[in-house]
Amino acid sequence: MELKATTIINRMNWIDWAKAIAITLVVFGHIHSDFMSYIFSFHMPFFLMLSGFLQKKRPLREEMVKSAKSLLAPYVIYNLYLLIYSIFTGEYTADYPWSMAVGLQWNLSMACRPLWFLLALFWMRIVYAALPIKGGYILAIACMLFTCFFAGSEFMTPMNNYTQFFTAIICFPFFIIGTLLKRFNGQNMFTKLHHVIQICLPISFMIIGLLIAHHNGFVNLFRCTPGDIVPLFYLSATFTSVGLFLLIRYTLDCTNSFVQLVSEGTLIIFALHQSILWPLRDLIPQGNIWALVIAMIIVAGISGLAWLSRRYCPVLIGKWK
Repeated sequence: MELKATTIINRMNWIDWAKAIAITLVVFGHIHSDFMSYIFSFHMPFFLMLSGFLQKKRPLREEMVKSAKSLLAPYVIYNLYLLIYSIFTGEYTADYPWSMAVGLQWNLSMACRPLWFLLALFWMRIVYAALPIKGGYILAIACMLFTCFFAGSEFMTPMNNYTQFFTAIICFPFFIIGTLLKRFNGQNMFTKLHHVIQICLPISFMIIGLLIAHHNGFVNLFRCTPGDIVPLFYLSATFTSVGLFLLIRYTLDCTNSFVQLVSEGTLIIFALHQSILWPLRDLIPQGNIWALVIAMIIVAGISGLAWLSRRYCPVLIGKWK
């Protein structure tokens, strides 16, 4: 998840805010609240859009090396740590090492399951590097059709989702949408809009997306479950994610050192937050406000580890010295 908040010329401060908000939504979504179903309908598509927006077009060999370092190496490191964790929690089983090796997160500790994102993003990066630009657009459409046809079948299940191949298929269209947003941003198309429209249009998108999500049932991409009607899932997630993307773009383009730290530490927060939440699930006070407060506390706490990792072990945040 090496979502670098940089461009060739200047750092985009709003990207730090986008990543910090995205990872907070991930943690918040894993705490029971009335907003859980809405958050699940778009939080990972939003992450994938940011990944696509920040992705550079590299030669395939270079991308394979870079993604192996920034995604696969942390995947192995965190799974090994969580393997030991699962022994203490009593979740360890005999097939644990094999499941970890083949990326079958379903058979692992609940704390390991968020790591599906690293494998799915790895496949998306590799495919994006291997294909011409137009080929990526065509494949994104093919992925949506594949999901429409197989979602809910006995074939496309988390039990068969080796190396998170199915989740990569479901999510690849959002990665491509992120690359399109980058293209439009480079042409300054959004900045030509009146400032009132820059605010109202994204909010309208988000409202439309969440209303669609309300009628589409529960979404859980890890479970290969894109709601009741797959086309509605793609519409909902696209509207909500693009709306949030644009809203942050026009309202939060400012520097904040803590937000920057959270942004740089998204990978370690992603990897470790469930290992904190899962043992405490019965102790967490009920209520939407409590859920949000606890999510923010966990994000802030693990960000301290991100600061240490940045100084002493950058591979834990997907970087190399």
